[in-house]
Amino acid sequence: MSEASPATAAKEGGSVAWKVCGILFIVFWIIGHLAWGAMSFIADVMANDSGAASADKHMTLIFGMIGGQVLCGAAGVPAGLAFFWQSRRKLLLWLFALLFVAGALIQGGVFYAFFAKA
Repeated sequence: MSEASPATAAKEGGSVAWKVCGILFIVFWIIGHLAWGAMSFIADVMANDSGAASADKHMTLIFGMIGGQVLCGAAGVPAGLAFFWQSRRKLLLWLFALLFVAGALIQGGVFYAFFAKA
């Protein structure tokens, strides 16, 4: 069996260093979003301590923020894959942007809906 040339390896899957960077990016991105999500969940649970909002509105805030956080956290997977999957880099970065923006918009929307008339 013959080994592929470095140029062929770079086209197909990138170097080992880029693969390690991509995997580390995914791991740290998800860990960061788990920490952010845990802090956000605690804040969401305490957001209606005064009882000014209805229980339904409060639950919408909690689950909307969790859902948006899951989308933002999942966005790190295609971003990490884009480090070394060069043939699909444009698609992966678009998917990253789509997931991240959708998650942020969901979180912003439920936050605004909860506090607009609370």
